[in-house]
Amino acid sequence: MILFEFKIKGEKFLRRKVIIASAVSCLLIMNGNLLTKEEVYASPNEEENINNTTTSLQEETEEKEIFNRLYDEGYSLGEKDGYEEKKNESLSNSTFTDKTSKESQWLMLGYTVGYEKGKRRKQEEVKVQQDQESNDGEQEGYQQGLEDYKHATVAYNPPQTPAKSTDWNKGFSLGYRKAIEVMDLSIKAKKDGHTQGLEGEALNMPELYSADEITRKAYEEGFQSGQQDQVEKLRKEYKQEGYKHGYALNALSVPSGLSSEVATAFEQGYSKGEKQRHKDVRQEGFNAAFTYMTYHSPSAYQTNTRLLETYKEGFQSNKVANQLRKDAYEEGWKLGHTMTIPAKYKHTKPAVAMYKHYYELGQKKQRQTAFEIFVGLLVLISGVGAYTVFGRKRNKKEAFDLEECAEGVGVK
Repeated sequence: MILFEFKIKGEKFLRRKVIIASAVSCLLIMNGNLLTKEEVYASPNEEENINNTTTSLQEETEEKEIFNRLYDEGYSLGEKDGYEEKKNESLSNSTFTDKTSKESQWLMLGYTVGYEKGKRRKQEEVKVQQDQESNDGEQEGYQQGLEDYKHATVAYNPPQTPAKSTDWNKGFSLGYRKAIEVMDLSIKAKKDGHTQGLEGEALNMPELYSADEITRKAYEEGFQSGQQDQVEKLRKEYKQEGYKHGYALNALSVPSGLSSEVATAFEQGYSKGEKQRHKDVRQEGFNAAFTYMTYHSPSAYQTNTRLLETYKEGFQSNKVANQLRKDAYEEGWKLGHTMTIPAKYKHTKPAVAMYKHYYELGQKKQRQTAFEIFVGLLVLISGVGAYTVFGRKRNKKEAFDLEECAEGVGVK
């Protein structure tokens, strides 16, 4: 209980009034209920009605006015002290000097109610400020956590800012950790979404991921990615299937039940396979011109006029075979030359075989020519030698005959 000391005459009486007022104040605080001044006034008024039934209506009205004035005065002082959390700061000796015990009680009742009201208002304002600072810190921490996660610089312990309040730093740490948890969960969400997308089913997002925007978007992105991968997989499979049918020149027949994208892929594969078949047959005809000097229709295409025509076009388009034969032959005929197949045809087996064949023919002709020249030279040399020997013998015989003639003339 609160005791007030007053240096006035009748100290004992005044002390008794303060004690009573304080006791009532403590009782109100213990009950935790703030009464209105009408409720507070009602109790003493009833008591007075019981104790003094002869009180006039005029006296009651005057008393109520005094109660309202003192209650309001006490309430104002109490609210100020309660807001500043300074108990009895505004109360002094002069506050109760001219007041009766009942009047002091009324003032203290107003003071108590006002004090609790002011204290609660201050607590609410402090709570609002703390919540605001905590919320500001949490938002900033959340954004910082997202950035650190994005750049792989996550801190084991969220950083603190000394210039900020304790509530702000607590909020920052909370937001930072929330961001990391959300980002970890978003990775799992994207993976699960991708798995569901691969299954070709409709989007069915678990509540675990739908509650947060980041995890929700991650799941949706994963789902879309899974769907695209699934479509791409089917497109690849059916494009290859279409290629096989096109290369075999089967009639185009798109399988039923395919999406427009996959069906288009099948048709594209078919077209590509068909073109490749004609390209290969044309090349086959082109290569045949290296083997045959005149056109021969292959038996494999006798029943397919389109392929037969393509083969013939390829054969007739080869304008290099004859020149290549000539070049190979001449290279083989030249002395000291090694076979050099043009780089463009090194990987074309028929061209390589033809080049070797004519190169060897050229070499054979070169050897034959060299032999013939050698034999001719031998014959020529032999002829010259025989002529020389015959000439010498003849000259010698003529000289011998002249000598004999000379000797016969001398004898006579």
